[in-house]
Amino acid sequence: MTKKIVLSLFLLVIGYFFYNPMIISLAAIKDPEPINFKPDQIFKLKDIPELKNSQNVVVYIVLAHEDRKNIDSIIPKWKVLQSGNSSVIENLLNCKFKYNSADVSTIQSKMYVYSNNTLVFESEISLDKNLGIQNRVTGWATPVDHKQFLSIISQFDRYNLPVLIIK
Repeated sequence: MTKKIVLSLFLLVIGYFFYNPMIISLAAIKDPEPINFKPDQIFKLKDIPELKNSQNVVVYIVLAHEDRKNIDSIIPKWKVLQSGNSSVIENLLNCKFKYNSADVSTIQSKMYVYSNNTLVFESEISLDKNLGIQNRVTGWATPVDHKQFLSIISQFDRYNLPVLIIK
């Protein structure tokens, strides 16, 4: 009887983590090369030196609980989204952003870009009414075409494993 209860609880916990993956961050990303953007300058993610020559790219987006409640309806509401689809990644890296010379400190969701299984870029990402990314390279930047950016992110898939290790 006790074995059945323990097994049931174990399966319940594992099932929960498949639905709501645990994120373990071991990342020690090196400081990015500085870029001196001018206010209102338009840039693409692939203009960032760490992303210029990326190959075999996989992107993960980890959505904070509060952000999942407020994101646009076309974005899947899973905790972790991923894409290794080369056309989706290419569209994301070619998406145009506008440097705003501002800082938004309340963003909790994150985007991680891996190239050849190495973390090369990390950024906070906001997918609610205040759409944009923020990191040490770009500061706060908003997409030039909001609908295009949302369309790209909406093509991401659900991450299907119980644990995501960011390293």
